[in-house]
Amino acid sequence: MQILFYGLLMCTSVLWAGNFVAGKFLVGHASPLTLTSMRWLGAIVCLVPVVWLIDRRLLPPKQAVWPLFLMGLTGVVLFNLFMFLALERTSADNVGLLSALNPVAIAIASFFILHEKMSPRQLAGMCISLFGVVAVISHGDFSKLLQFRLNSGDLFMLAAVATWGLYSVAGRKAMQYVSPYMSTLWAGVFGVLVLLPLNLPSFAIDSADLGFWIASLYVSLGATVLAMVFWNLGVQRVGGTRAGMFLNFNPVFTAVLAYFLIGEHLTLVQLAATVLVIGGVYLFTANGRVPLSLAKKQKTAA
Repeated sequence: MQILFYGLLMCTSVLWAGNFVAGKFLVGHASPLTLTSMRWLGAIVCLVPVVWLIDRRLLPPKQAVWPLFLMGLTGVVLFNLFMFLALERTSADNVGLLSALNPVAIAIASFFILHEKMSPRQLAGMCISLFGVVAVISHGDFSKLLQFRLNSGDLFMLAAVATWGLYSVAGRKAMQYVSPYMSTLWAGVFGVLVLLPLNLPSFAIDSADLGFWIASLYVSLGATVLAMVFWNLGVQRVGGTRAGMFLNFNPVFTAVLAYFLIGEHLTLVQLAATVLVIGGVYLFTANGRVPLSLAKKQKTAA
């Protein structure tokens, strides 16, 4: 049954790969605050009927409120702001390289907050997959890494990586009480409630054309509603650390989408590196033990 949720996490990675392309385009038309507000306002409108049809209720229980608020603060407000600020100030390559640290951030946050541990096999799988990610981004020319220099945009992306680790941990806690659909909805609601007072005085869109609205629709529906629901389903069922490993596919799928959609060159080295990424994720997830807290929950549900 877990193979289904691994498939959803793969779909999430594809959707988020397209998000980097759309986000890079959108930052030329509006501020990070405005783009984040628009993204999640659209998502909330779409999620309300979904949650009502599936859960038959819209309000979460009291014990879920604080974890949901933390999800909104970290995953909706801080992550998106830091990501858009990074895209304004640094190259897409640097953003892609630093996003490969997301699984590490999730593993560290899960270790210290949820006390999830990793076996030597899982650590090896993480290292192999991370090596493959770096090979994809560098096109096999590792000398490029020696030229990597941190700037303000890179620091913003590192902050985004850290907040995503905290978001994933908060999501595990919240989904002890609510469904992934409701957790996504209320993370968005709390996030927008924090954002709007800051954003309303400066809310503005510059030279919006058809491409802007198509990209905005994709970011709201594909990269937010579908991707966040798929992600939260995966985190709920396989754990934050395992789910985080699938983020290693983001730069891989970004390279593939760039090849098919905008004609960028895909090298044999990148294809070989993709095999490394897949192999590392498989080594990390296959025949691994389920975290104790998740095992107890599944036993109770059975």
